[in-house]
Amino acid sequence: MEWALLLFAGISAAADAFHVWQSIRDKKAAAKAFDETFARMRGSQEARQAATQLLAIAPPDVIEQLENRAEKCWSGYRTVLGGPYLPNEVDNATDAVKACVCRELKRIHSINGGKIPDRWRAQWDAYKCTP
Repeated sequence: MEWALLLFAGISAAADAFHVWQSIRDKKAAAKAFDETFARMRGSQEARQAATQLLAIAPPDVIEQLENRAEKCWSGYRTVLGGPYLPNEVDNATDAVKACVCRELKRIHSINGGKIPDRWRAQWDAYKCTP
């Protein structure tokens, strides 16, 4: 369950961070949004429901692999938000985290027979993923 919770929390946190960045172009505010969302989502009922859905369609070792790959995406993004990077570098990192997370969400989509589980739909939409 923990891997699925972390996956959902991290994907949610990165989405909130890039929305803040794209809205106000403030790295500190985006980093704060990431940290707050990650902390809040990790133990939330929403994350538990999403984790339960994911566990119903994928074995724990597959979920662990999904989380490990996705964690590299959002941890790198968080590093950029907190570091001495120029706005165009943050823009590039934003595009990269979106593409990376979509790859993992597409794997969930594929595992689930070509549809994204209900509790993961908001993340799919936030990243503008396509099949």
